[in-house]
Amino acid sequence: MPIYNVRTLDDIDVSGKRILYRAAYDIALIEDGGVYKAEDDSRISGTLPTLRYLLDKGCAISIVSWLNRPNGAVVEKYRLGPVADKLSELLKVPIQKLKDCVGSEAERVTRSLKPREVVMLENTRFHAEDQKADQAFAKELAKAGEVVVYDAFAQSHRIHASTTGILQERKSVVGFLMKNELDVLTKIIESPMKPFVVVVGGAKISDKLAALKNVLPKCDMILVGGALANMFSKARGFDVGGSFLEGRFVDQAKESERDPLESAKEVLAAVGDNNVVSYELVPGAWPNGEQLKLYKMQLPFDAVVARKIGDGRYDADTLKLVKINGRRVICAEDEAILDIGPVTRAVYGEIIKHARTIFWNGPMGLFENFDFCHGTQEIAKMIAASNGYSVIGGGDTELVVDKFNMHGQFGHVSSGGGASFYLLAGNEFPVMKYLVK
Repeated sequence: MPIYNVRTLDDIDVSGKRILYRAAYDIALIEDGGVYKAEDDSRISGTLPTLRYLLDKGCAISIVSWLNRPNGAVVEKYRLGPVADKLSELLKVPIQKLKDCVGSEAERVTRSLKPREVVMLENTRFHAEDQKADQAFAKELAKAGEVVVYDAFAQSHRIHASTTGILQERKSVVGFLMKNELDVLTKIIESPMKPFVVVVGGAKISDKLAALKNVLPKCDMILVGGALANMFSKARGFDVGGSFLEGRFVDQAKESERDPLESAKEVLAAVGDNNVVSYELVPGAWPNGEQLKLYKMQLPFDAVVARKIGDGRYDADTLKLVKINGRRVICAEDEAILDIGPVTRAVYGEIIKHARTIFWNGPMGLFENFDFCHGTQEIAKMIAASNGYSVIGGGDTELVVDKFNMHGQFGHVSSGGGASFYLLAGNEFPVMKYLVK
């Protein structure tokens, strides 16, 4: 993957210009008494340096983003008003929220903006033309600014009218958030400090398959947890009972339907029975003094299991610890694996302690539930305490950082989980065609 030489705000004089600022404000909105609010402001906060710079330069700013998947229809709970309110609070400037992102009113307001005034256009996905990458729609969006400042890292792997489309219509540069994301992620992918450890969890293999294959020869070890470990355990012949397993998915690269179990077997075959390459990662201390065999792709040694009681709920009173080594049946059909066990936490922690570069994406279990959050919390603490440079890959991992109040304890927290894994898979963002020098 290339180290991108992109056009930045240093390459253009934006003083007094009308700016179309492309942000990625696709965040979860919380309903409170019939009113929707933006409580998690991490993605919004990441855009503040660029917006403050533009305001200092006397720019008039029109902000464009999408939110969720309204599929071309106007859906009230996906309006960007709550996002505009939160941004206004953080930026400490009034922000006018428009009823649409295109049309006569949007054109009139954005063309008449005065220096240091800010408006937020409505959700672009209220128009089906956005996801269809309709260039006529992109032309209408682009009327809001003379220059596009692109800061939507988390949405850069999408070909939409509001991503690649608007970049074809106006001179464009990247903002500080986008530049920082590219610098950090390309560096750890191309030239990570060794040993390089990848910690991966979450629910699905479909959104991580290509990345896992691509990173295998570049990293020293992959530590697997969460429901992702269920699929790899099953691929190795273990019975995971009623634990979550992803269903069939569409492989975007091959444009064909895939069986996730077969995909897991492919990755395991690529790893083979290789022991850990770097002796530096072998723990100096083992739980109970029992030295365990390690593999380049390491699965949990033990798991926390509980009985299912329906509707995605589990009976904490039935919680038990299961040692995986030496047994083929991990849990029964009415049970599920919900967290990594203490031996796994200890061994993973020792490995993380010796890593010099760490990339983490995905929780180690059902972290939303107190009874099953301890593996994720411990791994988070170990990564934060490590002397290595840590990169957190967005998505649910961002929620973990927020849940355990661990902001500022990692080297870099990416604003885009899917986007970061897209780069990790060796892909090039479609938007880069229009942003490189």
